[in-house]
Amino acid sequence: MSINFKADVYETMIDNFAKSLTYIPVTKTLDNTTGDEAFADGTTSTITGAFFRKEDQWIQDKPALIQNADAVLLVKKTVTVNKNDKITYESETYRVDKVIVRRLGTTVFYNAAQLFKV
Repeated sequence: MSINFKADVYETMIDNFAKSLTYIPVTKTLDNTTGDEAFADGTTSTITGAFFRKEDQWIQDKPALIQNADAVLLVKKTVTVNKNDKITYESETYRVDKVIVRRLGTTVFYNAAQLFKV
């Protein structure tokens, strides 16, 4: 028996739970002398995605996406979110710790980002 997954099902799910979020890309640089990391915020924009905080009432333990994180963000495969970028929602700012590309075989369905409060 073969199961036929379609990426548009995940896009519909993300649309159904979508929230408007402030997205701040962050650039990391290393000092040539000391090797210290420095982070610089880029230009702020607005993205949409399914955003769930740890304290929200949903069954976050089942998919294990929030394991050891404060929130999770699910975005369509066309939305780019990278480690260290910032997401702001309802006056709370989160830093992207890990981005997981969710796929079956070579087909990408969506991206999931684990977030921590700044």
